Amino acid sequence: MKKTALHGEHVAANARLVPFGGFEMPVQYAGILKEHDAVRHRAGLFDLSHMGQFVLEGDGVADWADELTINAVGTMKPMQARYNIFCNPAGGAHDDVIFYRLPDRWLLVVNASNADKMWAHLNAHLKPGVRLTNRHGENALIAIQGPKSVEMLQPHADVDLSAMKYYFCSEAHVFGKTAVLARTGYTGEDGFEIFVDGAHAPEIWSDLLQRHAAEGLEPCGLGARDVLRLEAGMPLYGHELTEEITPVQAGLRWALKLNKPAFIGKDALAAQVERDDYPRIAGLVMGGRAPAREGYPVFFGGAHAGEIRSGSLAPSVGNQNIATALLPKDAATIGTSVEVEIRGTRHPATVVATPFYKRPA
Repeated sequence: MKKTALHGEHVAANARLVPFGGFEMPVQYAGILKEHDAVRHRAGLFDLSHMGQFVLEGDGVADWADELTINAVGTMKPMQARYNIFCNPAGGAHDDVIFYRLPDRWLLVVNASNADKMWAHLNAHLKPGVRLTNRHGENALIAIQGPKSVEMLQPHADVDLSAMKYYFCSEAHVFGKTAVLARTGYTGEDGFEIFVDGAHAPEIWSDLLQRHAAEGLEPCGLGARDVLRLEAGMPLYGHELTEEITPVQAGLRWALKLNKPAFIGKDALAAQVERDDYPRIAGLVMGGRAPAREGYPVFFGGAHAGEIRSGSLAPSVGNQNIATALLPKDAATIGTSVEVEIRGTRHPATVVATPFYKRPA
């Protein structure tokens, strides 16, 4: 099991560590609910150093990447970040990623569990004019997320954070260390992701916590992150997106640019959009206190219709039990009543719009 550059910090903080994406990662520190509350109302600090980081260089990067992804890469502005998805020829998701356009290079961040697969995929389609460097496990990634993230991070950064737009980035220094700062995240709150060399990560992590613990900054683990992203309607690879579940099925048509000349999976996705008869990810709210968990069967009109993909108690939604499920079109309409089978008993649920939670304007 690999360890991130912040492993020692997690051990010192008595975090509960679990295997995730090939790394030993903190699932929680003081508790999922406390960490969730910190992110929604103050700020939380996450170790995301297990994520794959690839550096892309060369004049051909944009055109090459546009042939491999469903969203546009070549239209990105300097210092812009953009969510994107690599698909297989059948339209299934190979991985969902974020591109960052820096002055002299591109940074591509992929899911930890898909890092080896994506590295092989990129190299299998490599073209002249593109150079790849794999920084997985060498570069660290720290995220500070929450409504107080600007005021907590600003004293230690040499760029104006309040002027940075959402899904943009900047080369900067944090506590004097060279970094890339991006106004991105996976919690539904405002926040920043700090890309630094692994050698500098422990100092930045510990300094942020020491200086802002009194203001409510908490170290947060994968457990809180999963609840936060589910409330915010953000897909998790392996759940709402897989090699079989397409971006169209996952409700990510906004990222699909069918006006691009050609890309892997385009024909299959265009045909799926035109047919509109596919099973799709739907949001559910349970009618009672019974929690929906991944894999539980979902019934519609008395017949088995699908299964739960993600489920959790949602503190931001009145402590309701929320979930996502892959359901046929007629069962996925907002307001539809379905049933979730839990240990042999069927419990009522209602299809609702996602995201379940949006941060206050």
